[in-house]
Amino acid sequence: MPDVPAFPRTLIEFQRRFASEEACEAYLVECRWPDGFRCPRCGHDEAWVIATRKSRECKQCHYQASVTAGAILHNIKTDLTVWFLAAYLMITDKRGLSALSLQRQIGVSATRRRG
Repeated sequence: MPDVPAFPRTLIEFQRRFASEEACEAYLVECRWPDGFRCPRCGHDEAWVIATRKSRECKQCHYQASVTAGAILHNIKTDLTVWFLAAYLMITDKRGLSALSLQRQIGVSATRRRG
């Protein structure tokens, strides 16, 4: 398994590295395709970027491969910047972080699902 790109060690590094949706997506692309895009269907190595869907479309077979497909971030509605911040806060807090504390820190409200 290829090495994961380095993750920032300090909050300042984190804020600089993941300041935008595009920066977060670029990190995910680097994690998913460390040697460059390779179509999961036909193996072709060229694709068009579909920015609105966070995916790539193979130039040969037109298969659309999502950066987040098969991962916990698949079909999320919240911005990647918020998810990345949540992950950073959870992995850097040695004492542990309650869900309520995380919710307050990142400024999201809890939603209940019915049914």
